[in-house]
Amino acid sequence: MNDNDISLESFWNLLKRLNRDVKRCMMSLHETPEDDEEARSFWRRMYALSVFSLIDGVTYRMMFQAYIARHRSDVLFTPDELIRLENYYDFDEDREAVKTFSQTQMLEDLEFAFNAFARVHCSDYILPIHDNNWALIKEIAWMRNVLQFPREAGAVEVYEENIDSLVYGLLWLVERMVDLIEDSKASLLEKLDELDTDEDEIVM
Repeated sequence: MNDNDISLESFWNLLKRLNRDVKRCMMSLHETPEDDEEARSFWRRMYALSVFSLIDGVTYRMMFQAYIARHRSDVLFTPDELIRLENYYDFDEDREAVKTFSQTQMLEDLEFAFNAFARVHCSDYILPIHDNNWALIKEIAWMRNVLQFPREAGAVEVYEENIDSLVYGLLWLVERMVDLIEDSKASLLEKLDELDTDEDEIVM
C-alpha cells in the first residue's frame, strides 16, 4: 500500500469515527422522551457540537495531508497557497493546536482544505459551494459561532428547527467528502497506470 492509499484510508477512517459520534448523539436524542425537555435540549446541543467536531476534524486532516505532500514534485501550490497551508496550524510543533474561530474563516478553510487535499491526490475535485446546500453549511457555521460566543444563556440553545439544518447540511457535506475520496482514488489509479505505461515503453 503506498502513501496515498494510506492517507485516503486514514481520512476515511477518521470521517467514519467522527460520524459515529454524530449518529450516537442523534440516537440519544430520538430515545429521549418528548416531555423531558431538559434532556432533549442537552442532546440537541451535543448533536450540534458533534457536527462541529466532525467538520473541524476532517478540515484539519485534509490540511495536514496536503501539508505533508506540499513539496512533492507533482504537487503545485502557489506561494500564497503554501503560506496559507503552512500557517493553518503549526503542524511541526508538538504543542496543542489553537485556532480562533471565525465563521467566515471556517467556510474558507473548508473550501481550501477540499481543494488542497484533492490536489495532492492528483484530483481536480472542487467543493461545489455554488450548490444551494452550501447555504446549510453557512448556517452551521453561524450556529457554531452563536454557541461558542453566547451573549446570554438562551444563546446556547439548539432548537428543533436547527436540527434539520445540521442533519441535511452534514449529509450534503459527507456526500461531498465521499465524492472527494472516490475522485482522488480514481485519479491516483489513473496516474499509476500512466507510470506503468511509461516504464513499459522505456523497457521496450
